[in-house]
Amino acid sequence: MISPGMCFASTRCATVEPGKTWELHPFCGRSTCVVSEDKPPRLLELVEDCGPLPLANPKCKLDEEKTNKTASFPGCCPIFTCEEGAKLEYPEIPTVAPVPEDSADASTTPKA
Repeated sequence: MISPGMCFASTRCATVEPGKTWELHPFCGRSTCVVSEDKPPRLLELVEDCGPLPLANPKCKLDEEKTNKTASFPGCCPIFTCEEGAKLEYPEIPTVAPVPEDSADASTTPKA
């Protein structure tokens, strides 16, 4: 059954009210149902997770004792331990700026 004005939490197979948060078990993360500022407003799912894993580094290891995969977010995020002087490095994640609605139409309209 569709519930207008509610988000659908697929990991719970349930609907959620705007402003409410739910865990993403079996994944490590949480989501929040939010109302956009668009006109007309839309329902969005704001997802939080641990982010990308660090790049492989032989001097840094996943700390199996400190990492609690069954804890609630953010306690379930992986914890790494590095040898002295070693640092974790993370992959660069490219971001794409949103395209203004006006320019999307202009690029596809042929000029006379």
